[in-house]
Formats: sequence, structure tokens, C-alpha cells
Amino acid sequence: MAQQASIIEIIKQQIKKEESLPVLSPKAMNIQKEATSEDPDFKVLARLIRMDPTLTSQVLKTANSPFYRGLGNVNTINDAVIRLGQDEMVNIVMKVLHQENFRSSHPLIRPYQIRLWNHSVSCAIGSLWTVKYLSVEELISRAFIAGLLHDIGKLYLLTAIEKIFKSKTATFKPPPQLIDKILSNLHSAMGYNLLTKWHLPLQYRTIARDHHTDEYDHSNMLLLIVRLVDAVCIKIENNGSKTDLAGIVSSREADILGMPEIGVAELEIALEDARTQNAI
Repeated sequence: MAQQASIIEIIKQQIKKEESLPVLSPKAMNIQKEATSEDPDFKVLARLIRMDPTLTSQVLKTANSPFYRGLGNVNTINDAVIRLGQDEMVNIVMKVLHQENFRSSHPLIRPYQIRLWNHSVSCAIGSLWTVKYLSVEELISRAFIAGLLHDIGKLYLLTAIEKIFKSKTATFKPPPQLIDKILSNLHSAMGYNLLTKWHLPLQYRTIARDHHTDEYDHSNMLLLIVRLVDAVCIKIENNGSKTDLAGIVSSREADILGMPEIGVAELEIALEDARTQNAI
């Protein structure tokens, strides 16, 4: 236990250093700030996207994807916004911005990042699917982002751990089981801290902090949805096709949301599809 405490202290000391923050360039920070604001100015957002070749490419690629085949080619960001809709464009932008932080070359960190990214994207897609299923129209613009960022604290911790691994003076070699425990125990608080540093709205910070707590705001619909989707994702990841969702169907979240058993089953199908299409 003493060894565990010392390792956690090493990680906390590393986190205090700004170099352990997952990197978002000033340009990306400006884009994220506009995309997650209460009332995004899409003229400003489109201008910021046009200044980023990667984002421009991804937005145009999606607008010209087979799903939209037959509508003609789209060659400008403004036309892409019209075709995709503002919410979908924001979701694409947030996904591209954050995927860049999941590209470690370290052999011990990379597998964690792959699992975390796939889980985060699944939760994002599942949260958006659930909001639409429940017809909570006012949350459609925020559901994907909330699901995508709910576990961002794990990325923060993995970034710090990688820095320690690469330190020439460190004798830091925790076993995978201990890394798993550190991520599980610390990621909620770290997620809240990171999203605060990034100046994201309180709603996203609260979800990062409270998506595993026993005591939480039962009136926070988006939090309830992310908690439910997160639980289904974890069940699928751990059990695959043998997933038993009975506990989720009878959960407090499903009860408050009015999510029926058939809805949870359809969510599982949507998440299985998402895992197939979005795995890295």
C-alpha cells in the first residue's frame, strides 16, 4: 500500500507541471471555445476551421461521404455547414481536435489511449443517439461533446504517466493493474480540473466529475444520459456479445430518464455499430 501511495504522489506531482496537460494548440483552443459556447457564432467557427487544413479536410470529407451521395459535391466549409447542419459540424470538429491527443508512441501508453478513444467516441455517439431517442431536443447540440469528454481525465493521467516513464531519472514502473486503478480512482477529479483549465462550460465539467459518483444531481438530464451510456459501453467492452444489460435496465438512470428495456437494447445495437465503424 505504501508503494501505491508513493506512485500516486509521483503522478500528482507530475500533474502540477503544465507540460503534463494534454496539448491543444492556441488555434485549437479558440475553435473549441467557440464550438462549446452557449450560442456558437458559426461564421466565426467556419472562419477558424478554414484556417486549419486537417479540420477543413475532415469536414469536407464527411459532407461528401456516401451518406450524402446524390446531393452533389461540396467544396466549401459554408456549403458543408448547410449540408451537415451546425450540430453535426461541431461534433466533427470536436472529434478531430481531440483525436490528436491520442497518438502516443509509447508502447505502454498507446494501448490505453486506443481503448480510451474508442470508449469516448462510443459514448459520444451513444449519448447523441439516446438524446434523440428520448426526444430531448434541447440537449442535441451538447450530447456528443459531453460523451466525448466525460473520461478526459484519463487522458490527463496517461499524459502525466508517459512523462514520468520518459524521465531519465524516474524508476517508475507500475504494473498494468495499478495503472488501471489509478485511472479509475483519479480520472473524474482530473477531468474536471482539465476542462476547467480549458475553460469549458460547467455542464461538461460537471459530467466529467460526476459520471461515477453515488451522489449526483438527478435533474441533470445530460449527466443521466452519459452515465447510462457509459455503463452500457463498459458492459459491451467487458463482455462483448454476452452482455447482460438487466442491471442497466433497472438502474436509477434508466428509471429517471424513462428509458425502456427495448430502448437500452437498441442503444446496445447502435453502440456495437459505432465500435465497428470508429475503432482506431
